[in-house]
Amino acid sequence: MLAPQGEAGFLAFSDLLTGYRQAAVLMLAHEAGIFAAVGREGCTGPELCAKVGWEQVYGERFLHCLCGLGLLRREEARYTLTPFSRTYLAPHAPHYQGQTLLFERQLHQSWQQLEATLTTGQRVFATVDKSPEALQQALALYLGAMDEAARIRAEELWTALPMSTPTGTILDLGAGSGAFLAAFLEQNPGWSGIFCDLPEVVASAGLHQRLAGVAERLAWCACNLLADEPSPLDAIEDRSCKLVLLSNLIHCQGPTETQLLLAKAAAKTAEHGTVVIHDFCTDTGWRGAVYDLHMMLNTYNGQAYSKEEIVAMATSCGLAHRDCIQLPSGSTALVLARKQEKPDGLLGH
Repeated sequence: MLAPQGEAGFLAFSDLLTGYRQAAVLMLAHEAGIFAAVGREGCTGPELCAKVGWEQVYGERFLHCLCGLGLLRREEARYTLTPFSRTYLAPHAPHYQGQTLLFERQLHQSWQQLEATLTTGQRVFATVDKSPEALQQALALYLGAMDEAARIRAEELWTALPMSTPTGTILDLGAGSGAFLAAFLEQNPGWSGIFCDLPEVVASAGLHQRLAGVAERLAWCACNLLADEPSPLDAIEDRSCKLVLLSNLIHCQGPTETQLLLAKAAAKTAEHGTVVIHDFCTDTGWRGAVYDLHMMLNTYNGQAYSKEEIVAMATSCGLAHRDCIQLPSGSTALVLARKQEKPDGLLGH
């Protein structure tokens, strides 16, 4: 865990330096099936080592480490899951992060190219060409990982921004797994939604099944938001959506593309509608700054932006900054509306 800004103790330095060790222990424990093997009832050290195929003496040293990290609890001779593991790490967990862990493992290779990227001034790491089947599998893993985190952040976002307007349309640009859209529509039964993303995302296996509960109130817009040619987005009437969401979208693009995305979002926003930009910002703590490097390494020209940069780009599109909310899991929500207009429907804004 990274130290709070300004903390100068050696423990803070040590934790920052050795954070990779905790990540290695967490990933191995998950990949070995420790949390699944412990299950709801728990088991002894010898039983657990036998289940995952580890030598007992060394294996129990590893289990002791998991206890120290708060991932397991030992009561007499039995190991059981902690509340943290029961929430995020066990296969039956309500917010299981299994695909997120698998996806993060793949990112280790790109982070090994950090120095080379800084030296050349461009992205160095690139995945090899994949077969159509491999591409589909990679997309499914990506969407699955994004969905696991998005379900948690969607609950945080819509709790912080409840709607008082009983009806309306929400346009989700770059909707991804649909977690934010689904959570909003479930919370606001009088609203309809538009899912807008790339054609391959809209057609991905499992997406329509995940959104089956709100399918009757959902329209689909399969398009490339950055394309110059006419697209299905053009069929959505301008100024027809009371709420336009850009969640974890603008960090995938450079400033020119982001400016275009914000202009398209503004065009579809109703007269007294609201635009919500949910993302990581570089001036809201270390998470945003590290996320910017993640974009540097893993996208063509993506980057995280400061709140000031986002507001400046939005202002040039005729939008005014109304509020900024820091969500519990570390991301930021910027609330915008048309200049000189008060947004309609977001309580407290």
